[in-house]
Amino acid sequence: MYFSAFPNTQFNGKDVLDITRKANIDKLSRSNVLSYMNYRIEEEDRPEDVAFYYYDDPAYAWLVLAANDIVDPYTEWPKGSSALEEYIKAEYAEQAGTTGDGVIEWTKNTQIGTNIVHYQSHSDPDVRINRASYLNAGTQSRAEFYPVRVYDYEFNLNEDRRGIVLINKSLLPTIKDSLKSALNGS
Repeated sequence: MYFSAFPNTQFNGKDVLDITRKANIDKLSRSNVLSYMNYRIEEEDRPEDVAFYYYDDPAYAWLVLAANDIVDPYTEWPKGSSALEEYIKAEYAEQAGTTGDGVIEWTKNTQIGTNIVHYQSHSDPDVRINRASYLNAGTQSRAEFYPVRVYDYEFNLNEDRRGIVLINKSLLPTIKDSLKSALNGS
């Protein structure tokens, strides 16, 4: 459905779909205050699942992704618990100096400092400092911060990705027309 709106172009003497174009969904639906609704992705939901639940058609997965500026669903879409742990094992094995479940244990170990990503303020979670700043701070200043270790960092990052927006399904005809027009340059 999404790619059917793309124009054709010539490549190596062949007529092919011009997938280099991109439509800005925000511009297509920004005019209406009720354009978006908040949605929370469940544990194993994929973009196709969300599209089916809300739009009654998994082919609208492209709209779910585009409305949230997700270009790479393999890295930008939230992972299920098992997939998150597998990602952490692969991503941090070298830093942990171990493999498998040993990596998970290392990411959670409160007795070491090598697994600390940053320090976060108790009173304002948006205030974060690095290890050097923390170690150079006075005792009173240090009390304001707590360490965020690799596992918690990756877990929280993944959880933050669960909050997405969906474009109101009543706008689907308008979105489809606007998409076709934007991609074809008319």
